[in-house]
Amino acid sequence: MKGGLLEVWRDTRQLVLAAQVAAIYAAVLIPFKVGIPIIPGFVELRPANAIPVVASLLFGPAAAWGAAFGNLIGDLFGTLGPGSLFGLLGNFLYGYVPYRLWGRLGPLSSGCPPEPRAPRQILEYALICILASLACAGTIGWGLDVMRLLPFQVLAPAIFINNVLMSSVLGPPLLLFLYPRVARWGLLYAGGPGDRQDVRERRPVPVEAQSAPDGPRITIRDLRFAYRSAARPALHGLSLSVKAGTLTAVLGGSGAGKSTLCYCLNGLIPHYLPGELSGTVLIDGRDTRQATVSQHARSVGLLFQDFEAQLVSTNVERELAFTLGNLCPDLSREAVVARITDTLRLLGLDGYRARDPLSLSGGERQRLAIASVLAPRPPVLVLDDPTTDLDPAGRAALYALLRRLVETGTTVVLTDHETEDVVLADHACLLSQGGLVWDGRPDRLLRRPVLMEQCDVRPLPLSAFFARLGYRDELPLTTEEAVALLKNKRVRIDEPDAAASTDPSARLVIEARAVEYAYGEGERSALDGVDLTVRQGEFLALVGANGSGKTTLAMLCKGLLVPTRGEVRIHGEDTRRMTAGRLASMVGYVFQNPDHQIFANTVSEEIAFGPRNLGVPADDIPGRVREALEAVGLDLPGIADADPFSLTKGDRQRVAVASVLATRPDILIFDEPTTGLDYREIRGMMALIRQLNQAGHTIVMITHLMWVAAEYAARCVVLQAGRVVADARTRTVFAQPERLEPLSLRVPQIPRFTQHYGRTLLTPEELESCFRIA
Repeated sequence: MKGGLLEVWRDTRQLVLAAQVAAIYAAVLIPFKVGIPIIPGFVELRPANAIPVVASLLFGPAAAWGAAFGNLIGDLFGTLGPGSLFGLLGNFLYGYVPYRLWGRLGPLSSGCPPEPRAPRQILEYALICILASLACAGTIGWGLDVMRLLPFQVLAPAIFINNVLMSSVLGPPLLLFLYPRVARWGLLYAGGPGDRQDVRERRPVPVEAQSAPDGPRITIRDLRFAYRSAARPALHGLSLSVKAGTLTAVLGGSGAGKSTLCYCLNGLIPHYLPGELSGTVLIDGRDTRQATVSQHARSVGLLFQDFEAQLVSTNVERELAFTLGNLCPDLSREAVVARITDTLRLLGLDGYRARDPLSLSGGERQRLAIASVLAPRPPVLVLDDPTTDLDPAGRAALYALLRRLVETGTTVVLTDHETEDVVLADHACLLSQGGLVWDGRPDRLLRRPVLMEQCDVRPLPLSAFFARLGYRDELPLTTEEAVALLKNKRVRIDEPDAAASTDPSARLVIEARAVEYAYGEGERSALDGVDLTVRQGEFLALVGANGSGKTTLAMLCKGLLVPTRGEVRIHGEDTRRMTAGRLASMVGYVFQNPDHQIFANTVSEEIAFGPRNLGVPADDIPGRVREALEAVGLDLPGIADADPFSLTKGDRQRVAVASVLATRPDILIFDEPTTGLDYREIRGMMALIRQLNQAGHTIVMITHLMWVAAEYAARCVVLQAGRVVADARTRTVFAQPERLEPLSLRVPQIPRFTQHYGRTLLTPEELESCFRIA
């Protein structure tokens, strides 16, 4: 991030940082206005005075503006007066001086980043605190002396000592904690004109616009991008052309470069995300470096992989109104209302207008994020993993909607981890380690299962099976094609081995009796009369459409929620009467997004947190950490001391599992454990969960991936509108496609295919061992 003082007001990201600094500064200032005054009405003890110095060294000029306005906001709570003008100016300097002086103190400079670790860094930091405090105290003291409000010799020393003390004592630990994270997030100030040397060039490249209605809408030439401090480029040598009015699916494993490509298409790279960029990205002939991201947003709508970061409003209708107000200012009020109604109807959210987005299920929130991107009707839609939280019917509905948009001329680029719907695309690209390894028709790619698996993309199971049988170009993509290939052949399916069943005499570990739950008064019940029992050692999958109540039921079983009516018992105890510590020792809950669960500086600290809070003796905790790391396959050199947020999504998920295992619960609840993982990572995560089950843990898993439920769970419980509508062995549940399809669920390929021959096989292994062709 770069720019001068005025650039802050033209750069949305820096403006947001300035506002956040102001808000945090004011929030910490205000409680001390009344609490601990030094000179009543003028100066008080201010622990917050470490914030401008720290923020200045991290964010540069954004911190100067944030400190100025944060102090003014604080003055509104008890000390606002004529002297507040000089308070604003003095705090502006307090946030301006540190970043301007760091590295410019001649022989006193350390020549290192502003992390006060080594003696020279500590000395440089101390000098900067003194100089910034002098500038702030001198300005405020002089101003109030001129106004005859308070003598300089009284006020200035009080401000100076307070600033130096607080910034020197509280600033270093804050910097040590924040600097590596801010650097990793790409928010670190990198200088502007006359400041620190800029780390990347962002001058517009003059490219003549060449609008060609029959030509490609997107043209990428020899694109290379490397994130700052990355060991290898995220994209390299990528050239691609996308025609207007087509649907392009971009496939690839984690780290293949899919999200980076999406960021390049709307200008986030290079305008916001720092790194080294070469090559060109043209949208309708115009280089993405020629316009700001806000200008690109009118023509290129982007859905982030972390879609929840895009939701900002307090209800569904306002979410779309916010987007339309910013990107379509010429629309009349009536047109905005009509556009909102039409978009919500398209995404199946018309009945949710007044709902708080936080009260929606994960899939419903994802549909809302898609609706907010779609509402302005941009000619280009870029959707990064838009189906990750959608149920099978939701995936199919989204692809059907995208096909309709394409027919009206919209160009759609989407990334996806699942492959069964990709055949509906016009164009497919396969990325691996930042390079393009396939570019062409999706049906031809889907008939190359070995290549797909090599690139960590799940091949269609029937294509992979027929390839192993020796078929080549005619590999089937659907169950109908597979059955047609075998039309004149004799097919026999042996009885699959009986899966190990749970001992009916095993003790009940979870009991839900007539459970109801509503998130608010007057709201429709998320659960309505649910009865469920789970026995020790079971592996149970909770499946159902978005909003059917799966996560609510799981949170009740963990004790994170308590029933509105009915009761939930864990090992016979009512969760209402159990302490949080007792519940934590019995039930482990792994959230859908590991980043909502992880918070510690190192992996070992993260894993040790639970046992430490449960009162486990300190001498036993290192052993529990080692045991948990071994259980999840992370007992590797350097992992224990690593920052968990520096790990891949799959490894962060494993850290979250390890942190739960360290408390040694016998019940483990997984909420969508495969979200955001590629095929290789999904297999690894599910192998871990199966291993935990075989070791004696009871597993309750929520999933939208029907093939995961079919291949791993012994029992399936199907929810619809807050009620249990099916509860049986997995094979029994998937043997009834006529019951599942009305519930927004889709039987996976292998069971669908084998049902043509009177059996229901669930896994590739069963297909290999039981399927015979004469």
